[in-house]
Amino acid sequence: MSAHDRATRRRAALADYEALRERRPELFANPSGAAFRILLDRAEQERVSDEMSRAAVAAGLPQSAGDIGVVYRDAYFCLVRDAVQFADDRLGTYIRVVPASGSGGAAVLPMLADGRLVLLRHFRHADRGWHWEIPRGFGDPGEDGTGTAARELREELGIPVVDLTYLGPVSPDTGLRAGTDHAYLARLDAAQLADGPAPGARVEGIDGYQALSQAEFRSMVANRRISDAYTLSAYALAMAQGLLEADKG
Repeated sequence: MSAHDRATRRRAALADYEALRERRPELFANPSGAAFRILLDRAEQERVSDEMSRAAVAAGLPQSAGDIGVVYRDAYFCLVRDAVQFADDRLGTYIRVVPASGSGGAAVLPMLADGRLVLLRHFRHADRGWHWEIPRGFGDPGEDGTGTAARELREELGIPVVDLTYLGPVSPDTGLRAGTDHAYLARLDAAQLADGPAPGARVEGIDGYQALSQAEFRSMVANRRISDAYTLSAYALAMAQGLLEADKG
């Protein structure tokens, strides 16, 4: 790649970075005592980019591994590489994932009128495996958490919400991902549960669901059969808020 092409690529990443900063200024705050200070001066960013690009090439990585700014974007996420100053005054970079929706996604713990909890069997591409988990998904632009929660229930269980209770925010990975998602408890009408997932849900990797007593759900947690962080978080929040049955054992 020519020097001109590299410069063009860097300028594009930084232009997108500045546009993101204008839309989401809270993501670029430098609070008092911050362990990693984001460098927003263009000259400092260029200096860090040059140093990190040289280090990347020396390590057998592409020169673009030192680019500062929005280095990847799609409809769901953008990948941001910030120039930062660490607590020991070293300069370097820190990578983070920023969801496209500023309102975050939603995860919903479905509960039937008789107290049973519903889990989906969902195939996940990231680890190429099946998981028992609750409905969840990305927020659409302009959609709040409640809207996302209701939509995900319709899409993944094919059932409308009778009542929706906000449980709290969930930070899925504070070491990598910016922003929070939102957890809810949904009370549903068991009579409206279909025999199996709708065709659209199957295309998304959902091949079945099960309605479990709360004791059976606790047993799955205790026996490590549930590893999905959203499911565990929603369950913990609902238990702590007294919305589920206490363990009688």
